[in-house]
Amino acid sequence: MTTIDQINELRAELMNCDFSKVERQDAEAELEKLEERAAAEELQFEQDMEAWNADLE
Repeated sequence: MTTIDQINELRAELMNCDFSKVERQDAEAELEKLEERAAAEELQFEQDMEAWNADLE
């Protein structure tokens, strides 16, 4: 499962499921970590594409 899929699934769970206060805090913390990972993956992808394009020149 991709990071974005995990984010979307967790967001859906947060919107549609009943969590205890602690469970919700844990889920929100996990969502934050996943969003940070997705941002890092996006940055890495952009850097890889720039390097790839530079190799073509």
